[in-house]
Amino acid sequence: MVQFFRFVRADFQKIRRSSLLWIHILVPLFIAAAFIVYYSNSTVNTFSKISGYFGVLSIEFPLIIGIVTSNALEQEADAGNFQQLLMARYKTAEFLSKIAMLFLLELFSLFIAAGVFAAGMEFSNNDNLISAAIYGKIVLLLFSSMVFLYFLHALCSLKFGSGASIGLGIGESLISALMLTGLGDGIWKWIPCAFGVRFSYYYIGLNANTTNSAYIIGDFKSGIYTCTAMTIAIIIISVFFFYSFEGRSGD
Repeated sequence: MVQFFRFVRADFQKIRRSSLLWIHILVPLFIAAAFIVYYSNSTVNTFSKISGYFGVLSIEFPLIIGIVTSNALEQEADAGNFQQLLMARYKTAEFLSKIAMLFLLELFSLFIAAGVFAAGMEFSNNDNLISAAIYGKIVLLLFSSMVFLYFLHALCSLKFGSGASIGLGIGESLISALMLTGLGDGIWKWIPCAFGVRFSYYYIGLNANTTNSAYIIGDFKSGIYTCTAMTIAIIIISVFFFYSFEGRSGD
């Protein structure tokens, strides 16, 4: 375990001069600031504002994940076709440490997005109806719902390169936007890129005492079970894939 944390620290050292850290800081700041300005003169109720904000954030995340995951792994591809990773003594641990680094950056980014938005809402609209605990739970829901996508994009980046990962992220963002509409009813729980938008929408709706809460609770729980099973499966697949991975054949 100590060795694993050393790998994570080493991965953070590798990205000191890359754009990864700035992406996780500037993007949430820009989105939060844009929504605060937009909502400052809006008469929409508080829960609708929060639902809209986190809905857009969830829709953008698959694309961001595609970019940052491919960026992190392309560093290794450029360093001799992943030879540093492939010849490591603890090969799987070094792969998982990169994913863990991206998880920490994601969590950091989500807290910036939620914290700046919450502060802006309170000071611009004198709106303090939503507790910090609710914002925190939304962040944790979004974080856990995106784990599948990080491993999926890691596999895509390893096998096909950064272009495929970013292209997949664009498609996922478009699909996740559609899954928030009636088109997603009944099928969203089988589409991983829809987990974030639906979970945040349902959780905020339940706190707003939305009607038909029995249906929302049932669909919410069903989605959590599906998300958990699919996430465990993709982690296992990723570990086995990387264990037998020997670099891209075209490189």
